[in-house]
Amino acid sequence: MKQLAYRLKGQPISIRVVDTERDLPEFEEFISRHRILGFDTETTGLDWWASDFRCRLAQFGTGAETWVIPVEKSPAFAEAVRRALLSLEWLVAHNGTYDLHVVESTLGIPMEELSPKMWDTKLLAHLVDPRAVKEKGPGLKLEELTKFYVCEKTAEEVKGSITALAKKYKTTKEKIWKLVELFDPDFLLYAGMDPALAYRLFQILYRLVPARSKAQGLIGWEHRLAHVTAKMERTGYLLDVEYAEMRCGELSAEQERWEAVAKTFEVENVNSNQQLIEAFTRFGVKLTKRTKPSKNHPNGQLAMDDDVLTGLKHPLADAVVQAKKAGKWRKTWFERALKGRDANNRVHASINSLQARTSRMSISGSIPAQTFPSGDGYVRHMFLADEGHVSCSIDFGNMELRYLAAFSRDPTMLNAFLNGLDLHQITADAAEVARKIGKMANFLTVYGGGWSALMEQAHVDEETARKVLGAFARTYPGVGGFGKRLADEARRTGFVYTATGRRLPVDPGKWFRALNYFVQGGSRDVTARALLELDKAGFTPYMRLPIHDEIVFSFPEKEAVELSREAAKHMQFPVQGLLIPADAEIGGRSWGSVLELEDSKH
Repeated sequence: MKQLAYRLKGQPISIRVVDTERDLPEFEEFISRHRILGFDTETTGLDWWASDFRCRLAQFGTGAETWVIPVEKSPAFAEAVRRALLSLEWLVAHNGTYDLHVVESTLGIPMEELSPKMWDTKLLAHLVDPRAVKEKGPGLKLEELTKFYVCEKTAEEVKGSITALAKKYKTTKEKIWKLVELFDPDFLLYAGMDPALAYRLFQILYRLVPARSKAQGLIGWEHRLAHVTAKMERTGYLLDVEYAEMRCGELSAEQERWEAVAKTFEVENVNSNQQLIEAFTRFGVKLTKRTKPSKNHPNGQLAMDDDVLTGLKHPLADAVVQAKKAGKWRKTWFERALKGRDANNRVHASINSLQARTSRMSISGSIPAQTFPSGDGYVRHMFLADEGHVSCSIDFGNMELRYLAAFSRDPTMLNAFLNGLDLHQITADAAEVARKIGKMANFLTVYGGGWSALMEQAHVDEETARKVLGAFARTYPGVGGFGKRLADEARRTGFVYTATGRRLPVDPGKWFRALNYFVQGGSRDVTARALLELDKAGFTPYMRLPIHDEIVFSFPEKEAVELSREAAKHMQFPVQGLLIPADAEIGGRSWGSVLELEDSKH
C-alpha cells in the first residue's frame, strides 16, 4: 500500500494507493462502510470508443480519504472496481457522463446500471451559476469550481499540475495520459484528489441549488437528460468515409492552389503574419489595426486577422483567405471526423446537455455540428443513416417566437400563431419593409439584438432599422411589457427564473437581456423535454443528434413515415395553451439530403 497526504486549508486528506492484490480487502472494507463516494477515472485519453483505449486508474473517496486502484495492472483490480461500483448506493463525479462511458467500455458495466445513482457536480454547478469564467462566473470545469468554491491554492497545486507533469515527461498535456508512469507520485496525487474534490463540491453545490429549482425537480431532470444524451453519444453517427476522404482531397488541392498564388507575392507561409505584413507593406497597403498591448509589445502589433484580410482589396489577401478557409474546413470537419471514428466507422460526438448561460446544449468533439454551414448539406452529407435506414430531421416550428407569444400573451402575436397567419409579414407590413427584414426583426427580439444588429444583418441604414424595431414594439406591445417585467425582476434580484425553475443570472446594467435569457432557456427546455419523452417512448436508438430546435434520426426506411409521425407527436408540446408543433422531413441516407429536401420546398 502506498500512501500520500495532502492538506486542504489545513485539513488532512489521506490518499491510499492499492499496490498489490493483498491490499484489496482493505479497500473493499472501506467501500462497505459508505453509501455514497466520490468517483473518478484516469484513462489514456478522451476517445473511450477507440480500440486501444484503457482505464488506468479508478478512484473513490470522501472529502478526507480517497483510494486509488491501478485498474490496468491486473484483472483482480478491475474486478474490485466493478464490485465497488455495483455495491455503492450513490456516486459523485464531475462530468460523470464521461466516467460512465469509461466504465462501460473498459469494465463492462452498462451505463444504464450506474446512471440512476450518479450525481454530477458539473450539472449541479450549472444550476447554481451557469456563467463561464470569462463571464465573471465560477465556470464549469473541476479546476475552475475548485478555485471558486473550495480552495484557490489547491486548484493551482493539484488540478493545475498536469502542465508540470507533461513538462517532466517532455510531452504535451494531450499525450501525458498514456505516457505517465502508473505510480508516478505526482500523477497519483492528481488522481487521488479528484474524488475528494468532487465529494466536497457536491456538499457545497447541492445546498446552493435554488429552492425553486429543487422544488420543480430540475436536478433529477437534468441528470436524466444527461443520461439520454450519453446514450446518443454511445450510438454515434455512421461516417461515409469515402465522401469525407474525397472532400479532404478537394480541400487540400484548393489550399495548395491558393498557397501557390500567395507564393507569387513572395509569401511562403500564409499563416505567417510577419510575411504577410512585409508583403502588404511592399505593395503600399497601409495597415492600421493593432493587437492588444502586451508586455513585450506595449503598443500592440500590426494585426493580420480575418477582418483585416477580408477588408483588403488585393489578390494576395483573397488568396490567403481562401487558402486558410480550405485548410480550416478540411481539418475542422472532415479530418476530425475521419480521425475520430471507431472500428465500425462511427463517429461519437460530445453532447453537452447543459451548457451556456441559458442552458442551451452544445455539440463538440468529432462532430462539431453547430459549426456546420447553415442551409447547406456540404458537411452533413458525410453522416449516414444506418444500413437500410433513411435520415429524418424533426424540428420545432418557430419555437422561440411561439414561446415568447405564450408567455407575453401579446394578442397580435398569439392570434397569428393560433390562426396560421404570417407573423413575419405582419411585422414587415407594420414597418413597410420586405418580409425578410420583418423576419430578422422578429428573431432579433428573441436573441436580444438591437437596431445596430438589424442594420448589419439586413443591410439597411440606421433610420430604417430603428423604424422597423419601433414598428415591432407598437405591433406587439405585450412583448415590451413582458420584457419590462423580466428586466425589473432582474434589476431587483440579479436573476430571471425560467418556467422550469431555472435561475439565470443577468449582468448588472444588461437587464434588457432578461427577455432573451428567459426565451432561450425556456426553448431549450422544450427540446430537453422532447428528448426525455422520446427516450421514454423507445426512440433513443434512432436518435443521432440534438441541435437547438432540431433532432436528427436514423429510421428504418420502410417504417420511416410512421416513426417520424409518432416521434413528432411526442416532441410537440403546448406551452401556456399554445402548441409548439414539430415537423418531420425524411430524406435519403445522408443527413445532408434532408437539408436539400427542405430547400427544394422553398
